Amino acid sequence: MVIPYEGQSFSTLRRQCQQTGRLFEDPLFPAADQSLFYQSNRIGRVTWKRPKELCSDPHLFVDGISAHDLHQGQLGNCWFVAACSSLASREALWQKLILLCERTVL
Repeated sequence: MVIPYEGQSFSTLRRQCQQTGRLFEDPLFPAADQSLFYQSNRIGRVTWKRPKELCSDPHLFVDGISAHDLHQGQLGNCWFVAACSSLASREALWQKLILLCERTVL
């Protein structure tokens, strides 16, 4: 059973995005400094981009995955790095996630 976070229903949000032709923008995690930093931005200007804005064929990992592929940077995203690293230690779980994402891509 999936419990919606803060009342957000994935299927409803996906349907809304498909109907309007818009990409999802999370109102609970806006593309702004307050989503990345606990107190204040101490690293300078951050430009938010979607993967397709960085390259034409984006991939998070190529030729498999290892927990050693992930490194914490300057942003406050240790939660994301830790989650990916945990999944990377069990490739079968990572593959399940990839399949789920591929089925739900807009």
